Amino acid sequence: MTAGDTAKTTQHGAQAGGSAYGNSPQAGSEQEREAIESGKGSGHRKGHVIPGFGLSMGITVTMLSILILIPLASILGYAFHLSPQTFWTVISQKAVLYAFRTSIVSSALAALINSVMGLILAWVLVRYDFPGRRILDGLIELPFALPTAVAGITLSKMYSDTGLIGAALAKIGIRVSYTHAGITLALVFIGIPFSVRAIQPVLEKLDPQFEEAAGILGASRMMTMRKVIVPELMPAVLTGFGLAFARGVGEYGSVIYISGNNVRQHTQVVSYVIMQKLNYTDYDSAAAIALVLLILSFLILLFLNIIQIRQAKRTGGGTSTVAFEGDMTSSFRKERESRGARRFLIAVSALFLILMLVLPLISVIRNSLAEGFSFYLASLRTETVLSALKVTLIATVIAVAVNTFFGIMASWLLTRFQFRGKQLLTTLIDIPFSISPVIAGLAFIMTFGRLGWAWPLIEKFNAHFGTDVRIVFAIPGVVLATIFVTFPFVSRELIPVLNAQGSDEEEAAALMGAKGFTIFRKITFPQMKWALLYGIILCAARALGEFGAVNALSKTRGETFTLPLEIDALYLSGSADSITAAFAVSSILVILAVIVLIIRNILEHRSGK
Repeated sequence: MTAGDTAKTTQHGAQAGGSAYGNSPQAGSEQEREAIESGKGSGHRKGHVIPGFGLSMGITVTMLSILILIPLASILGYAFHLSPQTFWTVISQKAVLYAFRTSIVSSALAALINSVMGLILAWVLVRYDFPGRRILDGLIELPFALPTAVAGITLSKMYSDTGLIGAALAKIGIRVSYTHAGITLALVFIGIPFSVRAIQPVLEKLDPQFEEAAGILGASRMMTMRKVIVPELMPAVLTGFGLAFARGVGEYGSVIYISGNNVRQHTQVVSYVIMQKLNYTDYDSAAAIALVLLILSFLILLFLNIIQIRQAKRTGGGTSTVAFEGDMTSSFRKERESRGARRFLIAVSALFLILMLVLPLISVIRNSLAEGFSFYLASLRTETVLSALKVTLIATVIAVAVNTFFGIMASWLLTRFQFRGKQLLTTLIDIPFSISPVIAGLAFIMTFGRLGWAWPLIEKFNAHFGTDVRIVFAIPGVVLATIFVTFPFVSRELIPVLNAQGSDEEEAAALMGAKGFTIFRKITFPQMKWALLYGIILCAARALGEFGAVNALSKTRGETFTLPLEIDALYLSGSADSITAAFAVSSILVILAVIVLIIRNILEHRSGK
């Protein structure tokens, strides 16, 4: 997606060696690069023609530290206090090892499926023009906008032995819900955008002259694909695989319902085990398991950065695009594509998206109206649902405001200045994308809970001012968890757009004496306004549906529950009416997700124009 999608903007970096953040040789103006070269001996400071480096650096690093790094460091500090024997005893338990194996194997398999389907979907969306293409393209973002808890209960219901699809599969002896197949299915659902949006921008910018040359030299379409196209796309495919794998290993909301969490059948995932330890206040075990998962997440981030850096060196920082007279390349491609192959790939893509994305939406609406429209309205008017809606809106508004401010500061810093440690800083901003939301909740418990290092400070504050401030298991904890999981969303939308625009105009204004705010207001903001708006919308959609992190920090129904937690409580109550009510509440979030997708397409069209 152009100015408009988290996974795809993530991959604008991958397609040029990963630097959505402007560490490619093309980023910035010629003036800036010359200034940077001349200032290498003094820490690159001579390249800062545009004002605001110190302010943007200070705000970015401070917010990143307070909201992300310090809470995560609390987990590390707590885990390092455990004796080696205690640590090994925890992580070597059979149930824990099986949970890790289930999460890793299922995530790897789902990421592999998404890599194959992502390549097909990206190819169809980029190379073919057909009725409904924009609709298919818009559906790719649905897993970003749809709350994971809603996806979880919907897939569990659909693929149960009595469900819409599960009943048909059960007749031929195939069970999906409460099996490893169900876990993989849920992870395929949430990982689709990562793979597609990793490959799509690279394919769009792929230099067509090499394909034409291969065809002129007599290479078959298959050989051209294998020798020319696939090698160019492989870094993006690996990046999409890594992102989908990282998301899957720590996934919580979409898998806990369909997995069944059966110890004997080894369908527990590692995020569920951590949450279980938290519920039993077994913080030693939770911290030990979380530490292993954190290390795995950081290794995945390292893997992705190595791919991006190597691709940047190989391509010189970007993928060249050659402009041809008329539509020669398009005509050449069409001549080489058989009509049967085009129809087959379009049909496969449409069928995959219908099964994985459209049918779950239909299932939510169908189940929400199972008891009639009057019951549906009554389910939305209960005291607990209204309270959950209020808490959700509070957390969403604050999270969007905080992350919008951070996104603007971080994007200004990372696209308008060169400095040592830039790649490290961009990697740290990505941390919430790669770690489990449950770990985010645990991080704040280890920081502000009764065993956290900040607890004595909170107690002293309450004693001095006569207050009863609480972070954990209170609304502030819900807000912090929501900020954590949505932290990079706005910056991820702004950075590729600002990089594409370059900094020539800002530099010229700065050399003419314009102040930093004037430069931002007159030049930078008009360039990024559509990306900023879409980043805000995407951040809000993710905040509305957050489940795993807030589940760890919210325990009181009717007071600190959000809408996803209320859905969870209704669904787990077990009665038919409560399950229908859970789908009724879910339908509200589904409607919001669809609205987000519509706005996304409108904004993409406007930004394209």
